[in-house]
Amino acid sequence: MLDKCIVRNVVFSAYAALLPLTALNCAPAATQNGDEVALLLGAKKVAPPPPPAGAPPRSALTTPASYYDPVGPFFFYVETLTSLNPSRYGVLATVPCIQSGVFKRGMRLVFRYEILDTSTGKRVTDRDGAITKVRLQHGEEVPARWAVRGSVNALPDSAWMWVASWDIPLDYPVGSFDYSISVTMKDGRTATFTPPIQKTPTSDSRVRIID
Repeated sequence: MLDKCIVRNVVFSAYAALLPLTALNCAPAATQNGDEVALLLGAKKVAPPPPPAGAPPRSALTTPASYYDPVGPFFFYVETLTSLNPSRYGVLATVPCIQSGVFKRGMRLVFRYEILDTSTGKRVTDRDGAITKVRLQHGEEVPARWAVRGSVNALPDSAWMWVASWDIPLDYPVGSFDYSISVTMKDGRTATFTPPIQKTPTSDSRVRIID
């Protein structure tokens, strides 16, 4: 079941990023301006695929029945991003503020999302008295705040969204990392968003933490 919520999650944990670095023929670290840089995602030259022969094969999978059920009362749009600022551990993403599903220990993981109330057709904002937070895999809960996208670098037409951040401890277990997002409205209505798992041959992951 979809928990009576419309759910949509943007996960950019590309399959290549989930493979060991050795599988990508990449060095585990490089330097930039004298600082060590961990490679999270790379690209390599390979032989192009053969041209398609006829119609593509039909998937053996069928759409789960829950996708045809009524949905509501909330719609969640969720992104996980690298941070513009360094974490408390002094780790800074070389490319900040991009959507990603792979994060290195010590990095700041940013959750940015919006919630729509399907009964009114309006966004849930700071004016609604709503409480929303991110619950992390180990049980920690991170309150979200209503903020403009881009913070100090925002433009007049930048989007306003809920945002929460978490600095990944340097000794945090590597591998798949799950989370959920909850909202409690002033009128007592509640909902929880759990992003769908992205399955690959090597893992079942929503977000992946690497060393």
